[in-house]
Amino acid sequence: MAQPQRSRFLPRAEVKRLLAAIGMLTLAMAVLLAGLALPAIGTVGMISRVGTATFNELPDEFEPVPPSQQSRLLAADGTEFARFYAENRIVVPLEDISPWMRKAVIAIEDHRFYEHHGVDLEGNLRAVLHNVTSHSTQGASTLTQQYVKNTLIELGLQTGDDQAVRDAKAPTIQRKLREAKYATSVEKKYSKDEILAGYLNIAPFGPSVYGVETAALHYFSKHAKDLTLPEGALLAGLTQSPSAYDPLRFPDQALKRRNVVLGAMRGYGDITQEEYDKAIATTLDDLLRPSPQQQGCGAAGSAAYFCSYVVNEIYNNPIYGKTLQERRRLLLRGGLTIKTTLDPKMQQAAQESLEAQVPKNDPSGAKIALASIEPGTGKIRTIAQNTNYRSGTEEDPSATEVSFAVDKAHSGGAGFQPGSSYKAFTLAAWLDAGKSAYASVGGRTHYDANEFKTSCKQAATASWDLKNATRGTERATSVLVAAQQSLNTGFASMASELDLCDIIDMAKATGAVPGDGTWFGDGKIPEFGPASILGAGSVPPLSMANAYATFINEGKYCTPIAIDAVTDGQGKKLKVPEAKCHQVIKKETANRTTRVLNSVHSSYGGRAAFGRPAMGKTGTTDEAEAAWMVGGVPQLATAVWAGHSEGMVPMTNVRIGGRFYSVVFGSTIPTAAWRGFMAQATEGMEVRPFAQANLGGSSSRTDAVIAQREKKRKAQEQRQQASETPSAPEENGGQE
Repeated sequence: MAQPQRSRFLPRAEVKRLLAAIGMLTLAMAVLLAGLALPAIGTVGMISRVGTATFNELPDEFEPVPPSQQSRLLAADGTEFARFYAENRIVVPLEDISPWMRKAVIAIEDHRFYEHHGVDLEGNLRAVLHNVTSHSTQGASTLTQQYVKNTLIELGLQTGDDQAVRDAKAPTIQRKLREAKYATSVEKKYSKDEILAGYLNIAPFGPSVYGVETAALHYFSKHAKDLTLPEGALLAGLTQSPSAYDPLRFPDQALKRRNVVLGAMRGYGDITQEEYDKAIATTLDDLLRPSPQQQGCGAAGSAAYFCSYVVNEIYNNPIYGKTLQERRRLLLRGGLTIKTTLDPKMQQAAQESLEAQVPKNDPSGAKIALASIEPGTGKIRTIAQNTNYRSGTEEDPSATEVSFAVDKAHSGGAGFQPGSSYKAFTLAAWLDAGKSAYASVGGRTHYDANEFKTSCKQAATASWDLKNATRGTERATSVLVAAQQSLNTGFASMASELDLCDIIDMAKATGAVPGDGTWFGDGKIPEFGPASILGAGSVPPLSMANAYATFINEGKYCTPIAIDAVTDGQGKKLKVPEAKCHQVIKKETANRTTRVLNSVHSSYGGRAAFGRPAMGKTGTTDEAEAAWMVGGVPQLATAVWAGHSEGMVPMTNVRIGGRFYSVVFGSTIPTAAWRGFMAQATEGMEVRPFAQANLGGSSSRTDAVIAQREKKRKAQEQRQQASETPSAPEENGGQE
């Protein structure tokens, strides 16, 4: 049967489409040949008017913006532990991109790339004729035009201009003419190789995969410079439709598209028949070695909460942008390299030490957190806790993005009651007043309100009935013994001889303040009363560690810092938060406090000792709702807290980490975790002594007698430790 003859004439609708397309090309050719100055030419009516307006409104110069890049967080040793991005991209120079990749993308996208000047009029006309006379479509944009389009989209994303993004994607004549004009501008300013590198670095290669380097790592676990012919052809085929040709989701379509690219390369003489046959025979299973790149703090492992602190440092600080939106955009698109103060070995030691005492999702529901900081620099070395960084699930109920060790501004909270670890500030106020560590204090369990003094509205006097944790310890002792045994009666006696405001001023000066910005007597929390010296307020562990670091640092307070250096995607150095170390208490006071706390640490014996001089103080609240150990060595101060993050839950008669505790004192779980961490963290660290200090004061005769007793007691302790029987009572005489 005879086949029906095809009409020699195009349908009226297709004729109109063809004339309109030729009109547009005529306009573009005239404009481009005239050096981008629009002449008075006759064209198809509407296209002429649109083209004239478009070209007259556009600037003559177009400057491509650097594409968004990943921001990376580096530890102090230079190792990467987290990355952030709005577009997963790593920019590389052309010499670090495989020649196969370059040939493949040119063959399939723009085989006349090295011949045209930004707009391929011959290619455009051929595509138009093909599209209006067939049922398939053929692209007409050059690589330079595609580079311009992707750059305009990127510019809109970087500036948060959604309309600009829509305009850059709109299927309109204005967009095409704009791309054409900008493409010729780019070709005048940049070499072909620079344009090709720009395109390969900005183009999308899959869902959340941008640029050829990231694509090579994502799909093949190798760098772009190492791509083979079939790998390069596969990636080159993705740019037409990254989602539709995603080889991990649609392998059959991706394989067909790759083979089309290989056919084009063979047809243009880029590869031989033998190379084509070998590449065609390579299956996707032979090629794909996917390595999905995770981002955010959830991928930072044990350093997740340190990562969160750094991110909040960026978000909170106006040096990284006037608004939160600008600062967030900088982190997600700016290609920042953020070198942090994190010590990876210490971080791992912290996580291991915490989980050895309280495993993740322990049936008791108990939590534990640790923070360490370097005295004299303010550098945070570790932030850890026994939870996973993510939202809680049925399988992982304790998971949380709340950091127990830090303040509210860094995704933490007010903190926790520090118990007797807060007594250090009464001790420091006592020594700051010139009083002796050998002075006799205590012996009483009741004080009237008029026996306390206050000179500020943040504090208030009150009558106080008190007791020690162990009966029979109410007798008078020296300040030194009261500190070693954490005797409430001793510290109450000291507070009665001081101004309560001096005690809270000491705490505030060293940074031991609530993490939510509240303060005593501000209407949100009550005034500081006599009983508050035992640690009734709330303080985050990092703040407690830094307060003790201030004592170690001879009274110089340093703002905690987590960032050492920041450079942007172009290698420009940005400002970083400063520690701003400055004297807040007298050097003599700090040294005397440190020496007493050194004696306190020694009194704990083997439970806290790890082979070098250290200072520290435990703390336990009423009903053991929180337990602490805070202390350090000259190079590192650390605080450990244990308790329940959801509220005040007593830790009595409880099994934690497989061990039964009648009471969780600071001398149990927190001290064990603290000692385990400090032993590992200080390995290889120089052994340094604390600064010398005279612990005497105004009562010279009494001091001399008590000092002699202390000397004998200390000698006895040293002999006991030397015989490897450094035991200490299970609980101190006072409330820890």
